[in-house]
Parts: sequence; C-alpha cells; structure tokens
Amino acid sequence: MKIILDSKNKSIIRIDKGEECLSVLKSFAQEKNLSFNFSMIGAGSLAELGYYDLAERKYLSKIFIPKHIEIISVIGNITWYENEPVVHAHGVFSNENYESFGGHIVKLIISLTGETIIDWLPEKIIKKYDDETGLKLLCK
Repeated sequence: MKIILDSKNKSIIRIDKGEECLSVLKSFAQEKNLSFNFSMIGAGSLAELGYYDLAERKYLSKIFIPKHIEIISVIGNITWYENEPVVHAHGVFSNENYESFGGHIVKLIISLTGETIIDWLPEKIIKKYDDETGLKLLCK
C-alpha cells in the first residue's frame, strides 16, 4: 500500500499488486484507530464474493478467477466489533467478456492497482451481534 494523500478527513491510498484489499484496509483502520467509509476502482486477479442466506444464517461464497477482473466499483465501511476493525464491502466487477458480477466481498486480490478513497469518521462506529439475523449490525 502506498499513501497518496493523508489528512484528518480524507486519505487516498493505492493498494498494490498482490495485496489483499480487506487486509490492507483493516490494517490502516487499526493504525488510525478510527472508522471510515471507502470506495475503490482498479483491477484484480481474484474475487471471492458472498451472498448472505438469512434462512441458513451464513454466507455462501463463490471464487472468481478470470484472466483479469475489472473493479468497476467497490464501496464499504470499516466499523469495530470487540475492539477489532470489521470491513463490510460490496463490489461490482467485470471479466474479459464484459460480463458483470458482484456481491459482498469476502476476499479481493489486486492485479494492477486499487485506487481507494477513504472518508474518515470522527469516531469509532461499533457493531454488535444480532441474534435474530446472525449478523453484526451497527449500533449506537
């Protein structure tokens, strides 16, 4: 990761070839000890996407490994659960045939670059486990 711009309210980072996006974002949140919203464009070599099955109360996932993955749009946030940062991100991607696919991002490896804009929040946003859904939800 390379920091391009770093201010109190906004950061711009470049996630580099071979790096796993969620891990990079989680580490950056730990370093700053804050929550943030983010968006990203770029290119990847692997995307593992999930879909939450409410009846089963678990994520079903699928790994996409085409020749090249265009990252059309990724949007997400970093919140905190039990003093650990949690990444929640959704993305839309396309392959070499211009076919689009998307979902909840479980894992995303960069092949060329991941240009990421971060909007820092003034405090940590906390999540708590919700028994009804089986998910960690935002709370006050």
